[in-house]
Amino acid sequence: MTAASPHRTLIVDFYKRGLSTGDISKRLGVHRNTVFATIRRFNQLGHLKDRTGRGRPRTVRTPAKIKAVREKVRRNAHRTMKKMSDDMNISYTSMRRIVRKELKMTSYRATKAAILSQANKEKRLIKAKRLLAGTRKKDHLITIFSDEKLFSVEAEFNSQNHRVLATNIQQAADRGKTIHRASHPASIMVFGAVCYDGKCPLVFVEKGVKINQKYYVEEILEKHVLPWAQNHFGQKKYIFQQDGAPAHTAKNGSKVVQGPLPRLHTKGRMAGFVA
Repeated sequence: MTAASPHRTLIVDFYKRGLSTGDISKRLGVHRNTVFATIRRFNQLGHLKDRTGRGRPRTVRTPAKIKAVREKVRRNAHRTMKKMSDDMNISYTSMRRIVRKELKMTSYRATKAAILSQANKEKRLIKAKRLLAGTRKKDHLITIFSDEKLFSVEAEFNSQNHRVLATNIQQAADRGKTIHRASHPASIMVFGAVCYDGKCPLVFVEKGVKINQKYYVEEILEKHVLPWAQNHFGQKKYIFQQDGAPAHTAKNGSKVVQGPLPRLHTKGRMAGFVA
């Protein structure tokens, strides 16, 4: 049962005080038939709430349909509500109500994640604990984080959100409906490094150059990162962190370099300059 409407409550209240149907109608500004029907209903039921079973009975959100939808979701949780509504010949709105209100389910967007072996998980856990312990010593304030990124020069395009408003398909084509893409778009590799209070100038790798261990050490680290780090930190201790790319983890990657840093370490994900 639902709660009584405000008019219904006032009509019955005035009726109990002894006011006539005409007086109640004038005071509330409602039709006399409404006042009369409300009073008669109150005398029959003895309360102000709606009758049980009020409203049109359900024809779609039935227990059988709810059970069928639950079974479809159990067999394939990746099936969309639009697909299920088409398969069961019911409206998308009704399907959404069944999923959300009856089954108490929410549609979550799928995300990507790397497949990790048990060994990788254990290594990452160890690394996370080391990083957390390092924050207590404020190591994160003296750490240089670095990485490379390949940028492709092509038009931004999202098939789900990229729309063109037009009156017909020809007009849509004229307004840029088709996004042309080359098989091998122009691209450039960029190296960057940042720390708590500074950033190394970006290093743009020349076209066609393969970043191997020799190029990474001599052309990026020694020519750009090391001079910037020495100028930025001076004689202070700092840590250089890099990922596990082959050029970073080559076995012959350790070498003696000039300056306040005694060695250039390139072994492991936590490897790097350590003053």
